[in-house]
Amino acid sequence: MTDWMPEWLRLALKVSAKLAFLGTVIFLLVTSYYYYKASKFDLDKVAEEQLQNILLDHTGKALLGAYDKQSQLITKEDLPQHLIDALIAREDKNFETHCGVDFVGLVRAAARNMKDMSFTQGASTLTMQLARNTYDELKEKSLNRKFIEIALTMRIETRYTKPEIMAYYLNRIYFGSGCYGIEQASLKYFKKPTRELDISESATLVGIIRGPHIFSPLNDIKAAEQQRNQVLDRLVIVGKLSAAKAQSIKSKPLNLPQLVTTAKKPAHTANGYAMKALDRHLHGILAGKDIRSAGLTITSTLDLDLLYECENDIKSIVSSSNSPNLQAACIIIDHASGAIRCSIGGTDYKTSQFDRALDSKIDLGNAFSPFIYAAALERGKLPIKGKPLQTSKQLESADMIRIAKRFGLEDNFNQSEIFYGSGTTSPLRLATAFSVLSNNGKRPHTYFVKSIVKRDGSSLFFNSTKGTQAIEEGSALETIQLLKNAKGTVLYTTDSFGGRALWSMASHKEMTAVLWLGFDKAKPVPNKSKLLKQMENLTYKWVN
Repeated sequence: MTDWMPEWLRLALKVSAKLAFLGTVIFLLVTSYYYYKASKFDLDKVAEEQLQNILLDHTGKALLGAYDKQSQLITKEDLPQHLIDALIAREDKNFETHCGVDFVGLVRAAARNMKDMSFTQGASTLTMQLARNTYDELKEKSLNRKFIEIALTMRIETRYTKPEIMAYYLNRIYFGSGCYGIEQASLKYFKKPTRELDISESATLVGIIRGPHIFSPLNDIKAAEQQRNQVLDRLVIVGKLSAAKAQSIKSKPLNLPQLVTTAKKPAHTANGYAMKALDRHLHGILAGKDIRSAGLTITSTLDLDLLYECENDIKSIVSSSNSPNLQAACIIIDHASGAIRCSIGGTDYKTSQFDRALDSKIDLGNAFSPFIYAAALERGKLPIKGKPLQTSKQLESADMIRIAKRFGLEDNFNQSEIFYGSGTTSPLRLATAFSVLSNNGKRPHTYFVKSIVKRDGSSLFFNSTKGTQAIEEGSALETIQLLKNAKGTVLYTTDSFGGRALWSMASHKEMTAVLWLGFDKAKPVPNKSKLLKQMENLTYKWVN
């Protein structure tokens, strides 16, 4: 039958047939290999409840009670249709028809990756993202990992229905600001369960997915609003929302309900200010390192027992003052490491969430005196004990500001009146500065998060910051000799500008504490002599 064919054509057909056969064999072998690799994964894990993060103090005590895990999960029946439509429109337009893998998209992404000579695109479907978020083994970017992911994705599609896959996906992914799963995100951002979300809120949550750190509305509400609008535009394009309705929603700014604490507070738990401060530091680390895993063990620097003690002491001293609206804040740091053991930013977190320990700008006044002595010694001058203003006559104001900044007092100073303490600071900065004296002249770099460890024991973060030499060790030791010393504890308790702020500082061994009392709208504090004595007793106790 092939006698009429030229010899070269017969040869070409034979070679093509052999190559096709060989290609089919190789394809079947590769497919079988990766199917075998994928069969080693336990598909029950896809439907398992995601592990919660564990938050500990530096001694290993839990900072929070266990979450009601069941209340954080949703089922396919909890998903509003507009949420389903938004997710499919934004993340996987062919979700309802493909087998788990969008092969056309894969080819397109492969071509782009070859052009860029790197894995810049992945063409991941929702099912592929679910697989990747379920199994840590699929985190790395490689061709081998991609093939395993494809095979595993197709297994998941044969095991679970599309609605189940969508629910498991939304239960597992990270939505920023510590929210793992859509129910946590819905409750945190909008104070309502997933089933009650409106179109705008659903679009906002879907918009967060591609950048949970940078698009979190608690981190950048404008960026979250832009992502919401992009999701609404996609809904219009796929015919799930009218242009007029989308425009009506986009014309309204994204507003979040007032953040309030609704959970019951256990009898012995971390202060609300401390938890908020810890969350701020933790959020920065998670965003900076793009950590999205759940089931993490996060060890903080906080000391739960010390927090409880300080909180009670502050309530007691404020109550005994008989001064309505009197506020207080304290910071205790391990100045050898920079670890913050205690941070209380006010008398009642429920009535005021403003953190006076970290964010306030409080008059320094006489609290600046120890740093005048230190500056004099640093410049080879003779400090006069108990007379900071006389000592300051040997110094230049501009030079004093430079030395103050080396201590960590970065706030603006009135240069012409700096020796009168005409600057503002926060308790954290003052504690950092005062600790330099007992830390051999080194300024610690303070932090709230000690380490973050994955559930398999591997480390994602460990804080190993070291202090910066602010002044000579000899200058620090000599400054201590000019201050009050009680059984090895260095103390300095004073006020600022006629009692508008009361300060007490104490250092002993590796601990430094600062306590402030005053009013949010600065005015003289009544009974200051009595309160200053009480404050000194408290800071002495806290560091011993």
